[in-house]
Amino acid sequence: MDILKQTKYGWCSQTEIKIFGELDREIKQKKKDDSKQDRPFIVPKEKREIIKIDWRRGDM
Repeated sequence: MDILKQTKYGWCSQTEIKIFGELDREIKQKKKDDSKQDRPFIVPKEKREIIKIDWRRGDM
């Protein structure tokens, strides 16, 4: 019987802590890789089109 430790997942054995640690790292790595796909609206400055809005005009 492993000694249980309190973790963010609840009470876990050493084996579970090791497995959860590996999963955590994989998830964090995946998030780093996906971060650019999550934000397609962020465009490099040289590719941006500048949209000018004349706020004084009442009609569109």
